Amino acid sequence: MTIPESIKKFITWIQGFDHRILRNEDDVKKKLILPMFHYLCYPEICHREYSLKTSQSETYAENLEIAQIYFATDDSKKHNTDTSLIFVGAIKPHKTKLNEAIEQARFYSNQFKTLFFIVTNGYEIKVFQRLHYNREELVFDLNVDSLKNNDLASIFYNILNFDLVKSIDKNTDAILTYTKYNLIEKLIIGNPDLQDILEKCDFEPSIRREGCHLVVVKPKVAIACNLPKAFREGSCQIEFSSILFKGLKINLNHQDILSQLMTGLHTQPDWGCRRFLKQLDKDNFTVNLGQITVILSKLEATDLCLCADKICQEYQNLIIEFENALETWDFEFVKFSKVRGFILFSVSQELWELMQQFAEEFDCTKGKSEWHLFHREDISIRVSRGIRDRAFFFPKFDRDLSLLPSNQVNIIYEINDVNLKYIEKGKLTLCQQDIGVRGTWTARYSKQWLLEKYIPKVINYYSGKSQLSEAELLAKITNYRSEYAFIKEINNIRDLVPYLRYIQSWLHIYVENIAASLLKAYYQAYTNLVRNTDSSITGIDYIFGNLRRVEWNNTPEENYRNSTDWKNLTFKYAIDCLDRQVVRINNSEFENSFNADLITRIFIWIIENGKISFSQAQLNAAKQALIPLWEQSRFEMRYIYPHQ
Repeated sequence: MTIPESIKKFITWIQGFDHRILRNEDDVKKKLILPMFHYLCYPEICHREYSLKTSQSETYAENLEIAQIYFATDDSKKHNTDTSLIFVGAIKPHKTKLNEAIEQARFYSNQFKTLFFIVTNGYEIKVFQRLHYNREELVFDLNVDSLKNNDLASIFYNILNFDLVKSIDKNTDAILTYTKYNLIEKLIIGNPDLQDILEKCDFEPSIRREGCHLVVVKPKVAIACNLPKAFREGSCQIEFSSILFKGLKINLNHQDILSQLMTGLHTQPDWGCRRFLKQLDKDNFTVNLGQITVILSKLEATDLCLCADKICQEYQNLIIEFENALETWDFEFVKFSKVRGFILFSVSQELWELMQQFAEEFDCTKGKSEWHLFHREDISIRVSRGIRDRAFFFPKFDRDLSLLPSNQVNIIYEINDVNLKYIEKGKLTLCQQDIGVRGTWTARYSKQWLLEKYIPKVINYYSGKSQLSEAELLAKITNYRSEYAFIKEINNIRDLVPYLRYIQSWLHIYVENIAASLLKAYYQAYTNLVRNTDSSITGIDYIFGNLRRVEWNNTPEENYRNSTDWKNLTFKYAIDCLDRQVVRINNSEFENSFNADLITRIFIWIIENGKISFSQAQLNAAKQALIPLWEQSRFEMRYIYPHQ
């Protein structure tokens, strides 16, 4: 196997080094440490020297007086504990007991939060990996003579060279795991016979579905998932075929699947769109799922993504299917105690008590009129007809369920297990007769029925008994109305703005890259929609300010800032800039979410402040491009970013 040129240079240098020329600590620094890290490819500008004269030094007979620290960045202003990589301490060449120096190095390494610390007397070299939650681990305990062995020198280089060490995530404890994995992988790649043996351990690809249980298998990864039946929570288990992960099973609950596995579906591992993946180098990825962190090869990461795509797409489809069927998207989801549901509107506490009293008086067991259709259960109202339950309504008081007269009561459309049994089918499909006026009521119909039929009936029935008049009871109803017009019915261009604001707020908290396929039609349609805007639009500086930030983000040349005179530019130039973004996105696989956020802000500003001439075809294209982006943002804001 060919040895890289950088390793050859390191080997040549160490084999020519003579430790007998060293006389003092300064010699150890200048003739061993600095040249060694030069041949390990650490830029000189990433190196700093620190004096260690502190109270800690006074406790030792032999002190480390000077430390060499190597950082991940060449910007000296960013030389701090976040970017520190290696602490190196030198002692006198004739000192053979390094224990005190190691103790000091351990202390200072913890202060600087380096990944490794090294102690050397110019002949003996001890290298420690610093762990976050455990004591350090001794990685190398050798001397200069043994390091002159080609194989050992290569391993030393592969573990401590600059490119590898700076790629290590300081927030994980798997530092040595990564380096060992790298060495094992190189051994496998260099041994075709061993590759053949390992490939026989691969899984047999398959997709199996039995009811709500879905299993997706690729050669390197298998995921078995319990899908979310109705609004119940699902779970999954992930296994790997690699002998390195034999016996490892990663179990994810419902929230783990939504918050970790669901983002960036149908994107490549190296696009940076998936929350659970972080690329270490061109061939390896760190995977964080649940409480487990593993390092996967690119092939393994690809198979994991393919499995996740199939599992999560079905998972998402089922959630959306039930929300669509029960018409709950326009209502805020709440979960407290054992109650799950959606806020329909709020009423005064007195009106709610009258609603409960009416339900109790018209219990289905007490008569056969059209209003005898209730079961009283604790503080909720259960609407039934015959053996079928229509809806459950639960009160949520604004002040921690206290019963003060001034409280408003939120009426919750409750997702009740008793009710859900009627709409759960073996294949998780919804039948028309199970949801609707004659079956389980939707949230939208329930709200309409309460406001237009039930509450007027209750008020009229108790009109002579309540201390408040009908007008006073109705005045205390807070009806939460959606600010969104139906997309397909929009004819006023400004009705698009609430949707765009919602999408912009989603992009603002979306820390990963986003697949370009989701944005291509959007960029094009809205650039065309605002193309014919009156040039006298106010806030042109705001538009160009955002465009500058987008173009700077996408232009690698350092002198770009001076390449365009942004003063005294016209609105036509702004459209030219947007056209360039359309061309760029059409030639990209993924987009920085920050750029998409800025471009959306521009569209919002122009629509709100400009006089725009547009055709019906342009408006139709804008509405059509909005739908997939709106649906994706609505799902993720509801389920992936519930606390943002």
